Amino acid sequence: MTNEASATPWHESGYSTIRYGVTITNCDAEPVDTPGCVQGHGALLVLRTTDLTILQASGNSYEILGTAPTFLLQQPISVILGDEGLYQLQQFLINEVTECNPLFLCTATTDHSDALLDVTVHTVNGVVILEFERVSRSDPSKRRRNQDYYGVVRKAISRIERATSLDEFCNTTAVEVRALTGFDRVMVYKFHPDFHGEVVAENKRDDLGSWLGQHYPADDIPMPARNIFKKVWVRPVPDIHGELSELEPLLNPDTGAAVEMTYCALRGPSRMYTEYLQNMGVAACLTMPVRNDDKLWGLIACHHYADVRVVPHQLRSACELLAQVVSLQQEAVQAREQLEYRLKIGKAHQQLVAKMGREDAVGALRDSSHSLLDGIAADGVALYHEGQWCLDGYTPTEEMLGRLAEWLFTREEFRSGASSVFCTDSLSTLYAAAREWTAIASGLMALPLSAGKRDILMWFRTETIHTIHWAGSPSDKPTVTGLRGPRLTPRRSFELFRESVRARALPWLDVEREAAAQLRTLVREVAVSETGPLPLIERARLQLRMDRLLDALME
Repeated sequence: MTNEASATPWHESGYSTIRYGVTITNCDAEPVDTPGCVQGHGALLVLRTTDLTILQASGNSYEILGTAPTFLLQQPISVILGDEGLYQLQQFLINEVTECNPLFLCTATTDHSDALLDVTVHTVNGVVILEFERVSRSDPSKRRRNQDYYGVVRKAISRIERATSLDEFCNTTAVEVRALTGFDRVMVYKFHPDFHGEVVAENKRDDLGSWLGQHYPADDIPMPARNIFKKVWVRPVPDIHGELSELEPLLNPDTGAAVEMTYCALRGPSRMYTEYLQNMGVAACLTMPVRNDDKLWGLIACHHYADVRVVPHQLRSACELLAQVVSLQQEAVQAREQLEYRLKIGKAHQQLVAKMGREDAVGALRDSSHSLLDGIAADGVALYHEGQWCLDGYTPTEEMLGRLAEWLFTREEFRSGASSVFCTDSLSTLYAAAREWTAIASGLMALPLSAGKRDILMWFRTETIHTIHWAGSPSDKPTVTGLRGPRLTPRRSFELFRESVRARALPWLDVEREAAAQLRTLVREVAVSETGPLPLIERARLQLRMDRLLDALME
């Protein structure tokens, strides 16, 4: 069998976006963490850790540093930094945590041009990486504003922390990030379970059209790019149309390995990515992740249209801090919303089970004043107990329910001793007979009420025929023939493409699964009981258990 890596044209010589970026036909296969190129507004040097000898240099080192790669390779870094700068770098590497952590080293000057150079340093895979980014001498006001970043970020955090709902939180985040960065448009972009994205908040120039509510297929941000955003907090591309500069040599001469550039601000972007943004008229961009634990919840995407938008290191640091706080706060706001929902469900279930303890289970369920639909958000519910069905809301017929129940009891979730909850937002894809009634029961959450009987409780959700506003067709990924053969290009049309999602319901939340499982514990005490209404002492014990459950839900 041929190894996939060895089948690529760069497996021996190393990947370069300049050489091979136009031949990529599968975005998920592109090595975006080792592009072999840097953005043209800065230069990059790779140093041997032991003696700080220059092993690799970006091809534009003459334009940025005044010395061509030919004269830099195998030379000590003092040829660029001088003896004093060499000592500063040595002490910095000793005293600071630089592994996968770019830090500001100094602002350097050269005789080659009138530009100042912000120098950042980090270590990765046994090498030292120095990045030199141009900072114009002619606009010192931009550098003076660095003193205000802390205050701006602190005020932004204060406003974001006051958000009481996820919608308010996302909207406030978009406003504050735009105020900090000055970009023309800032969007908060949320990933759905299938990794397609939705613009859930936006702040923009008044003359720009809105993208709020638009959906983007998962391929628009392929897996390698999503994985990088789990490691870095900010990704700047100040000039979408800018030239790239390749490393010389492309591979580390000591190890023969490609340079890991995940943490480099100058990392060259994918051709697919820059063409994608060019198709939208974007001139510069800045992207920050919103993480939930180790998962990527979404992105903060900043777009600029008029011209190049350089984001200096100090501003990037402020953005990193804000992105970290936004991620933590997103978790808190989401947890708060889930808690409120959990308490709502718990209160409804407490009232229902208390009534079931005073009367009989089926009678309590028939009483519309206390229904299983009062808690968990569903369109229909069905309970099978003592040989009869009790239904409320939109459900299949009893005959259909009987066949569905038989099928459910063959599932592993039900054979495992009534300990699990079965959930699906597309029942017809698992149970063929459900295709006849997707309109009323596309989503199902079901659980057995006892290990020894066929009692069962089911919630249903109707088909959600919602119109997704795709930014272009999700299947529109044409290939074109270039100088190096066919290649994949991003969509050139961003007209709204409407796609109706059929035979699918809103997905069930973890909090709903948990509430269903907890409800089963209480319902068993009543609904599975063969003694009818509970005696007074049993009702008191049941009430105590319900009170403890509500306390647990509030923790």
